This record gives sequence, C-alpha cells and structure tokens, in this order.
Amino acid sequence: MSRTLYAGAARRIINPMLGTRKAGLRLFGDPIQAIERDLTATALVLSNGDARVVIIGTDLIIMTPGEAAELRAGVAQALDIPSSHVLLNLSHNHGSPALPQFMPDTPEQIALKGRYKRDLARWLIEAASEANQNLQPARIGAGWGECNIGVYRREFRDGRDVLGEVPGHPIDSTVGVIRVDDLDGRPIATIFRYSCHPVTVGPRSLIASTDFPGPAREVIEKNLGGLAIFLQGCGGNINPAVGIGYEVDCRDTENRVGMTLGGEALKVAANIHTNLRPGSRRPLGNVPNILFTPWEPVDGDACTHLGAIDQIVPLEFIELPTLEEAEAIHTRWRQALEERRQRDAQEWEIRVAEKYEQWARGLVDAVKHGLPTCELYVQGLRVNDIVIVGINAEVFFETGLTIRAQSPFKDTFVLGFTNGMIAYLPRAEDYPPGGWKLDASYAVPDLMFQGYFLPVALHPSTEQTVVHQTVALLQQLVD
Repeated sequence: MSRTLYAGAARRIINPMLGTRKAGLRLFGDPIQAIERDLTATALVLSNGDARVVIIGTDLIIMTPGEAAELRAGVAQALDIPSSHVLLNLSHNHGSPALPQFMPDTPEQIALKGRYKRDLARWLIEAASEANQNLQPARIGAGWGECNIGVYRREFRDGRDVLGEVPGHPIDSTVGVIRVDDLDGRPIATIFRYSCHPVTVGPRSLIASTDFPGPAREVIEKNLGGLAIFLQGCGGNINPAVGIGYEVDCRDTENRVGMTLGGEALKVAANIHTNLRPGSRRPLGNVPNILFTPWEPVDGDACTHLGAIDQIVPLEFIELPTLEEAEAIHTRWRQALEERRQRDAQEWEIRVAEKYEQWARGLVDAVKHGLPTCELYVQGLRVNDIVIVGINAEVFFETGLTIRAQSPFKDTFVLGFTNGMIAYLPRAEDYPPGGWKLDASYAVPDLMFQGYFLPVALHPSTEQTVVHQTVALLQQLVD
C-alpha cells in the first residue's frame, strides 16, 4: 500500500426547477418559488493510490435508501470503486426539494421530482469526477470544539408530546472538524459535523435555501480557503435553539446561526496543523533564559490506513394489528382523504391524508403477507485513525454519543441521515409510556413511523441493536 495520501475536492450547484415541491408533510411541503442561497453537493475524494473513498455532503433533506443506492452506484461506477466507498450525507435541510419516492404527489410534481433526480445524479457524478481529477498529495488532521446552537425538541406538556423546546436539556454540542491540506498546509477541504435540524428558514419561506450550514461553510471558505463540507450528525431530536423559523424572511436568523457554527468550526480548523508540529523548546542565539518553540516539518507517512466497510442490519417491528383492524384503518384514511378533497381542505391536510392512505394500504398488505423487510445500512470509512460512520436513519444525539464513546477510535464522527433514510431511530426510553399506539396522534415526528411508510413502529430494542452492530463494525476497522 502507498503511504502517500491524495485528496481532491469539487462542488456542484444542485438547485431544482422552481415549482418543485419540498418534502414536508405537515410543514415545509409547498413548491419552491425562489432560490435564496444555492443548494450544493460537495465531494471529497481521498486516495492512497490503491484505494479511494468519496465523501459527499449535500444540502438535501431526504431520500429513500433505494434512491441513495442508485445515486451512489452512479458515482461508484464513474470512479470505478465499490459503492461501499461512497458516503452520501444529507444535511436534512428542510428548504430543499423532495425526490420522487418519499411522498405521493400530482403527475406534474412527480415529473419535476423525476427530472430533479436525474439532474442530481449527473451533478453528483460531475462533482466526484472533478474531485478525483484534482487529487494531489495531502495530509489530514482532526479536532473538536463546542457550539450551543441546538436545543432538545421533545417537549411534554400535560402528558402530551409537543414539538417544542426544552432549554437546559443535554444535547450533543460537539463540533467535529476534519482538515485536509496540501503538503504546504493550504486547505483542500474542511469537513465539519454537527447535530441539529436545519429549520431556521421556516415553512412560510417558500424558497430553496441551505439553511444555517450554508453561511457556516462561507465563514470557513472565506477565512481559511478550500471547500467546506457540512455533515449532519445525530440531530434527530435536536432543533435550533432559536426555534423553527416563523418569519417569511428568515435570512437574518439563518446567517447568525450559521456564522456561530462556522466560527467555531473555523477556530477548531485553525488549530489543526497538518504540515508542521511544535519542536523542542530552545533558546534563540546566545540568550539562555528565553525559550522558543520552533515549528518543524511533519515527516513520516501521510497515509497509514484508508478503507471502507459496510453492513446491513435487519430490524424488527412491534406486533402487527389484525387484518380487520388494518382494513378499518385504511377505510378511515380513504374516507378522510375523500372528505378533505371534497371540502377543499388546506393543502397540508390533504398531503397528510394522502400519505396516511398510502401507508394504510401498505399496512393491510403487510398483515396479509407478513412483515416486510426493514434493513438499516451502516457504513464506516477510516482514514489513518479518523473514522466516519454513517447510519441511514434520523439518529438521536444520545445514540451518536454512545457510539462515539464505545468506538475504538478517538476521532469518530458519527452521522445519521447518510445514504438515504429509513425512519427515525428513537431509543426504548423515547417511546411513549405504555408503548407506541397505532392510532395515536403524535406531535413529535419521530413517533410518526407512518411518514416513512413503515407498517408499525420499530421494536423498542432496535436502537440498542444498531449501537451494538455499529460498534462491532468499527472494531472491524481496527488493524
């Protein structure tokens, strides 16, 4: 294996056609009327001459695992590498368009989303291919900081769940930074990871926007150079501390939150030295009682390890209802959809009914034919002793911290929202007292498994299974 690390980065703008609908169910589901800040996909290719991995950060909210697999396969084919070596992270930005498979929609919208998916596939291949062409000798380093732009959002009032704010509740406030430089210490790319829903640009803003990751990237790029890549961590139960944007024009809040995060990432990155290290303290000239610390060139191998592995983790559901119960649920939602259409209900009410009617049809089919397969995808990338692990679910911050604490690697960057999304991944203690109810109306979306077309809730033990399997995967990356 070559001991030289090579790196290259490139970016593409991935704006949709105006009129393309966002992916929201109750909120954030309106067509995009303007572009406030260009959506982007940024690719970083790392190679040691024998193996290559690709890390792609996007300003997108969601895609199914099937859609993600198709997009990753296109990039992998273009670079002649396995799909397991392509990591595709979604910022989970709610100011971005939907892809075709997430929501039922009109023929016009399906056509717009289909066109967007085709364009996106081309843009991702172009970004990765250009990054691959830009490969040059490089060095890599990592560091950590703290930023408190997030707040725990699972609020409970009078025994009811509320999508709100719980100030003072613990969160994962860590900002993980990976700096990739050329041999002279000039930045090629800076990766920064944080765990928080990008919803500072609220549902009344009918625009495409990067939300806070965009201005955060700009802080880094304008002051440090190179390209900045935001990777969404485990923000499934975290919202911005400023709340979901209420105003029509949310740019001021978006910029303030983004600059706060970007400033912390910049501070961390500025203190990561890849080409120089402090030498032994010594006097200068003949002055014996004043000591200096010279900076000395870093020597040795730039790449001691580069590789990727992945694993499918089969997941279990709770018990299905009877066929009679499932058919009754489907009948209620079919009637609700018809009634809402006839009375010209609000658009979000119709969207919800369409989604739930389609879910209920799947529920009946699951009861008739047995539980469908639900598979979670875990991917691990290792560069030297830096590890990125991606999970294709909306992972809670507690899970990310647990995996990091149990990892054999000090610098472990745990990501949710990676390579598509199957559902939220709540812990057993996050389920309602008495268990999840099929017909209950929950405010917190992480209990709305129907939104991901799962027939019923994942078994409460699922999160612990995922933690165990992910840590076992990380152990396989140990030499």
